[in-house]
Amino acid sequence: MWKLIQMEWKKNHIKKYVVTEVIGAAILGLLLFALCYWGIAVDPGTGVMEESAEELATMALQIDLFSNLFYVILTTAMMSSFIIKAYKNRTQNLMFSYPIPRKKILFSQMMAVWIFCGASLLITKLFLYVLLSLGYGLSASFPLGYDLTSPGLYVQMILKTILTVTLSLIPLYVGRQLKSSKAAIISSFLIFSVMNGTIGDLTLSGSFILPILMFAAALVCGFLTIFRAEQEDLM
Repeated sequence: MWKLIQMEWKKNHIKKYVVTEVIGAAILGLLLFALCYWGIAVDPGTGVMEESAEELATMALQIDLFSNLFYVILTTAMMSSFIIKAYKNRTQNLMFSYPIPRKKILFSQMMAVWIFCGASLLITKLFLYVLLSLGYGLSASFPLGYDLTSPGLYVQMILKTILTVTLSLIPLYVGRQLKSSKAAIISSFLIFSVMNGTIGDLTLSGSFILPILMFAAALVCGFLTIFRAEQEDLM
């Protein structure tokens, strides 16, 4: 299995995604540092926090929001490139000609993306937490809202990372059913909106049961993606 995963990384030129991840992390770092210490969310005329920024009470919430958005989209884009695009371009035909079960091939493709994006998201979040901590003592528009010495921070970071990258299995399933990478990307935006939206006074991002339901739905979608791989025709 590990050799199949490595082959997927090589075949899909994983280095270009490493570059994308590094650039994305740098942009997020600059944006969040500016929000926290340069006062770009404060009205220069009144010195009062803009209404659109008031809901993001701490930098911990903003790190989660922006990094999760970036990686939900990146993970879905990679799933589309590794799997959906391979079907559409018929390159999957060659893979399925190997004496390896189709389910194992599909699972290795999914895991290649899952492992890369999971590790990248963890590193990016840790980078952002450390970066903003370096500004300690500067005048901050938002409190940090986290403690780097707390074990709970890292447990929460790991659990949220697992949830975020696993959610990409839902748009993957949608994209394969509709035979469209665009449908997968659009679905990822919708999922992010559901996870972080509000309905009246109800904040979905603060719901305990919703992430569990979404995680379960993602696992079901992942199972359905490979369930009939041996019998189905290629796209």
